[in-house]
Amino acid sequence: MLLTVKNLKVHFRHENEVVKAVDGVDFTLNENEILGLVGESGSGKTITALSIMKLLPKTNSFTSGEILCEGRPAMIFQEPFTSLNPVLRVGEQIDEAVLTLSPSPFPLPFGERIRVRGEAKNQTLKFLEKVKIHDPQRIYSSYPHMLSGGERQRAMIAMAIALNPKLLIADEPTTSLDVTIQAGILELILALKKDLDMSVLFITHDFGIINKVADRVLVMKDGRIVERGRKNDILSSPKEDYTKKLLDAVPRIGTSACKEEKTEGGTIVTVKNLNKSFPVEKGIFRREQRLIQAVRNISLQIKEGKTLGLVGESGSGKTTLGKLIMKLVEPDSGSVVSVETAALIQIVFQDPYNSLDPRMKMQDIVLEGTTIRGMARDEKKKILRDVLFKVHLNYKDRLKYPHQFSGGERQRIAIARALAVNPRVLILDEPVSSLDVIIQSEILNLLKDLQKELSLTYIFISHDLRVVEYMADEVAVMYKGEIVELAGREEIYRAPKHPYTKRLLSSIPSL
Repeated sequence: MLLTVKNLKVHFRHENEVVKAVDGVDFTLNENEILGLVGESGSGKTITALSIMKLLPKTNSFTSGEILCEGRPAMIFQEPFTSLNPVLRVGEQIDEAVLTLSPSPFPLPFGERIRVRGEAKNQTLKFLEKVKIHDPQRIYSSYPHMLSGGERQRAMIAMAIALNPKLLIADEPTTSLDVTIQAGILELILALKKDLDMSVLFITHDFGIINKVADRVLVMKDGRIVERGRKNDILSSPKEDYTKKLLDAVPRIGTSACKEEKTEGGTIVTVKNLNKSFPVEKGIFRREQRLIQAVRNISLQIKEGKTLGLVGESGSGKTTLGKLIMKLVEPDSGSVVSVETAALIQIVFQDPYNSLDPRMKMQDIVLEGTTIRGMARDEKKKILRDVLFKVHLNYKDRLKYPHQFSGGERQRIAIARALAVNPRVLILDEPVSSLDVIIQSEILNLLKDLQKELSLTYIFISHDLRVVEYMADEVAVMYKGEIVELAGREEIYRAPKHPYTKRLLSSIPSL
C-alpha cells in the first residue's frame, strides 16, 4: 500500500465560524494505481490533496487523522500560470526541484556552485524532454507568460517528476485546456506513471476524464466520500444520487437537446473578408519583429435566433473574431455589418471573477450599461428585478460584492449584465469552461431558456466540442486564424470533412 488515509478531518476557522472542509475521509492508494477523486468545487478534494502534501496553512487550519505515505509525493496544480513564478525563467524553477535532491550548492565554493548549477540545468533539460517538450532549451529560457497553457502544464509536470516521486497528485491538471492539449497531457501522465513506476491521485470534476485514466474512483461531497469502487462499476452502476447527478451533467456527443426546430430568421450579422494581425515585439526597445495574423479573410452570416458555435484550440483566432464582431478591436481590413447598432451585441467572458469589478456591488455591475445610457432610476430598478429573475438570482443579494458569490452565480451576474441593455446578439466566450460539470449544465440550460424566451442570437465560443454540440445550430471550426469547416451541427459531428475537425472530435474524453 503506497498511501493510507485514515479518518482525515480538516477544519478551518473563519472569524467565529468553523468550516468542516474534510470530515472523516478514509481511503488507500496502491502501488502502480491511478485513483480518481471526483466532486464539485468545495467538496474537499483539493484540501485532501494539500493535507497529503502538508501544504495547509498552519494559522487557521486544524487537521486530525492519519496519513501514511511510502516515498515522496509531488503535486501538479490546476492552474500552472499562477503556480509558476512570473519573474523567474521556467528552467530555473525546475532547477530548484532538481537541486532539492542534491547537496545544497550554496555552502560550496563559487566554481563548485557553477558546476552543480550546470548539472542541474542538464537534468532539467532531460526532464523537459521526458514530458515531450519539443524545444527544451527554449522552454528552459522562457518566462511563464511566454508559454502556451499546454507548455506551462508540461513544465509543471517536469518539475514534479524531478522530485522522483512515488506518488503524483494531479489536481485538475487539464481544466480549461483545449481538447487536443488535454488529451496530450492525459496521455503523458499515463506514460509517466508506467515509465517511472508511480501511482497517481487524479482530482477532477469530469467523469469523461476519469473514464480515460482511473483504475478506481472516490466520489466526494461536502467533505466526505459518498461512493467508491472500480471505475467500470461506478460508471455503469452508480448507487448514490450525487454520483448519478455528476454523471448526468457530463455533456455527451450525440445526445444534444438542441433538436427543437427554431424559427428561421434573416441574417442579423454579416462578416465580410475580416483580417486582423498583431505585432510581436521583442528586445529592450520593443521593436516590432513580426506580425501574427490572428484572423485571416473570414466571412460569415449569422442567422437571427440561432446559435453559431465557434470552435478551435487556443490561438486559433476564436476570441479575436468575437472581439472584432463586438468591435472591441478594429480590423486591418474587412467589415462587420449588423442590422442595428444600439446595444445590439453584448459579450459574456470566460472568467466571471476577472470580468467583474471586485469593488462594485452586484447591482451596480448589472446596471453599468444602463447607467452609461442614462436611464432613469425607476427604470433601472425595474430592469434589475427583471434580469435577476431571468437568470435565477435573488434580488436581496444585489448589495453583495463578487467575492461573496459562487462561480456559477458570478457567471449569472455576467449574463444579467449583458441582458440589462436588451441585446439581440450575445457573444459567449468560453462561458462555462472554468465551471464544474453540474454548474456548467445549469448555465447551459439557462442560456437555452433565455434564447427561447428572448429570441436571442448566440455566438458560442468554446474549445469543448461536447458543449458546442449541445448548444449550436451551426458550427464554424477555426484553425490558425481561418475557418476550415463551416456546416450544420449534424454534419460537423456525424460527417466531419477537414482533418483538423476530425482531430478535435477524436480528442474528446467520453463515457
